[in-house]
Amino acid sequence: MGEDAWDRPTVRPQTLEGLIDLVGHQIEVATLPRAQTPVRQLVVYDPLDRPIGRGDLVVAAGLDSDSAEAEKLLRTAGAAEAAGVVLRENRNPGRKQQLAALAEQAGTALLFRATWMTWPRLINTLGTAAAIGPVPDSANVPLGDLGKLARLIAAQVQGAVTIEDPDSRVLAHYAESAELDPIRIHTISTGQVPEERRRAMTEDGFFKELWSSKKVLHRRATDRIPERMAVAVQVGDERLGSIWVAALNGRTLQDSAVDALQVAARLAAAHLLHHHSRHHGHSELLAEATRAVLDGRGSGALLARHSGLPADSRCAVLAVGVDGPLDDDLRVRLARHAGWHPAGPGRSSLLLPCERGVLILLAGLAADPPTAELQVADYGHRLAADLTAHLKTRVLVGLGPVQDRLDHASRSRESAELALSGLLFGRAALDHATVDEVADAVALWHVLETLRDLPLPVRTSVFRLVEDAGQKGDRSLLDALRAYLENSGELGRAADSLGVARTTFSDRFHKKVLKIARLKVADPDARLLAHLQLRLLDHESDRTTAP
Repeated sequence: MGEDAWDRPTVRPQTLEGLIDLVGHQIEVATLPRAQTPVRQLVVYDPLDRPIGRGDLVVAAGLDSDSAEAEKLLRTAGAAEAAGVVLRENRNPGRKQQLAALAEQAGTALLFRATWMTWPRLINTLGTAAAIGPVPDSANVPLGDLGKLARLIAAQVQGAVTIEDPDSRVLAHYAESAELDPIRIHTISTGQVPEERRRAMTEDGFFKELWSSKKVLHRRATDRIPERMAVAVQVGDERLGSIWVAALNGRTLQDSAVDALQVAARLAAAHLLHHHSRHHGHSELLAEATRAVLDGRGSGALLARHSGLPADSRCAVLAVGVDGPLDDDLRVRLARHAGWHPAGPGRSSLLLPCERGVLILLAGLAADPPTAELQVADYGHRLAADLTAHLKTRVLVGLGPVQDRLDHASRSRESAELALSGLLFGRAALDHATVDEVADAVALWHVLETLRDLPLPVRTSVFRLVEDAGQKGDRSLLDALRAYLENSGELGRAADSLGVARTTFSDRFHKKVLKIARLKVADPDARLLAHLQLRLLDHESDRTTAP
């Protein structure tokens, strides 16, 4: 790669064909009469806004592709010499052909949004692709060939190169020499920067500086970590990835590497967007097919075609969650580590994020049902233990029953999520279970969900204690009653569970708890009601503290 080719800036506008190459399967091309038309700007169509202009790519986000307005827009775009029009997806082949013929006649391109895309995401991607401009062909790197790009960058900077996505997953790497430090070896072999290194760079503000700057950041060598350089690859606010260079053992990075990395970041933008669009398109299609099957509305055969899972073999679903609040950061880490876990006992597995954590579909299980059930239980046990160790928080796995084919996976998903509910709500010291193993906890959870909004016509014992706690700002009497009921009315065990002296607890229970609550402890109905209401208070507290 020559100096001139490497340093040549992009000054020409993006062409329509180039933009389509970058966004990949996120759009469907119906007709492209003038592929080399420059895209002047991206315009979200509003009939009350300014007129369509020459070279505009018009995104008709609020327009029904079956409407007469869609036809009128195509004629208007053609007359204005617009680059093209993007319409909402249409599942009617006849209508799509009709619109394509109209666009061809008008002389404008017609594109359809992919079914799994949202308008905000597509508009953002199209805007990014337009801003990148044409991909320089001087480096002779095929669009999206990140491996070859990493090799060429390594030759320029004389170091070990990794190209990473915004979550520090390795997309490509290259080093002229095998003289790599342990962190770089771990990163390349696992495909991910070590979690402790990510955490350290987050805490010391390195990632914040990386994503807020166009400069090449330089980290000097320490006793444990060789010299590093890094640069963000982004267009506007869109983070596409980053390029990292590590010095080879016994060497230093040259000052020229800074300029080379800045040029590389500009070149890499198109390649990373192309890679992301292709990978994201397939991932979204696969996720939608998986979601449809697990919801009971999709085709197992279609999912098998997109995923390679066997459609007619035994399968099961696992519901994975954490015992405690699940914030966005923990949700991402849970999904990431679950995805890294070795494939299940069958041929393959699929992971789908959900409200409580993730769902994992295991397929290709043993033909013998008892053996398949054992495979699922063993996998659930290992998954819970491994994720708990990695995330430093207790992970629970609900096990769905084995089904005979992918078309029936939704039945397993329903039971798996019920089992996870029982694990999260119950008091059993289990990290994985089937719904039968936590049936009592599941049933009680449903009872409390039913009682949650049920008004009572009387003031109960627990209500009196809640009222007292609100006035005094002290919930210790509620805690004492809870301990008493959970220990079957044995005052000594209740005191021990709270770490209180037995005589102190007994005196406080009789003189304060029973006096204020007026609970008839000899009445089993009164005890049952009090226990239910205390559990309902706990249940409400869990719901309000969850993100």
